[in-house]
Amino acid sequence: MLPEPTQDRSIEPITGWRIWNLSLPRGREPLLHPAGAGVDAWPRRKPVRARCGTPPLLWFTRRPHQAPNPTCTCGIYASRSLDTFERPRPAYPPPPVIGTVSLWGRVIEHELGWRAQMAYPAQLRLVCSMCAWFEPGPGEPLVVHKFGGRLYTLCEIHRGGIQLPDGRRSKLTPLGPDALQARVLDAYAVEVVPLERVELLFHLPPTPEPPPYMPSIRVVPAR
Repeated sequence: MLPEPTQDRSIEPITGWRIWNLSLPRGREPLLHPAGAGVDAWPRRKPVRARCGTPPLLWFTRRPHQAPNPTCTCGIYASRSLDTFERPRPAYPPPPVIGTVSLWGRVIEHELGWRAQMAYPAQLRLVCSMCAWFEPGPGEPLVVHKFGGRLYTLCEIHRGGIQLPDGRRSKLTPLGPDALQARVLDAYAVEVVPLERVELLFHLPPTPEPPPYMPSIRVVPAR
């Protein structure tokens, strides 16, 4: 049985790991979006504050409350290490941004990490979405693709793009990954995560093939 989560108010920030999706709104700077647990985009140069994302239709089963709450799953998540992130074979392009995040305010501690009231990125890095979460590879981005309003950085091996189960594919953009990373770091006024801190993700075994009835993404062969 896992230990019960503990709740505390953190004055000194706690540092954990997070992953994000990325967009580049027209005429604006890059914007981080939560991958997995999360409700709101992360604003630039000001903290993100947790809020419960329970739909109003379900409020009759759970009273409105401040996030994080011990009886709910709300809050800003961060993991103790990169080893704790799950690697299921996805049906949608995986996130391209990895980084550390500072957590403070009301913090609930769990075995693998924390849920917090307030947070802001500490360090960020763009990685190849496929190498980090799908199959081994060099990990360092060579090209930038776009799909559904989100950006995905891909390496030499995966530069052909990502194909969804329904046949739709990501499209190459004229953006360069180095220039995009510089814009992300400037937008959030943070430093880059050293490459050696995330390299372990690029050498993990590939995610297992799913059953035929489970949709999953595919790598588009590079030409």
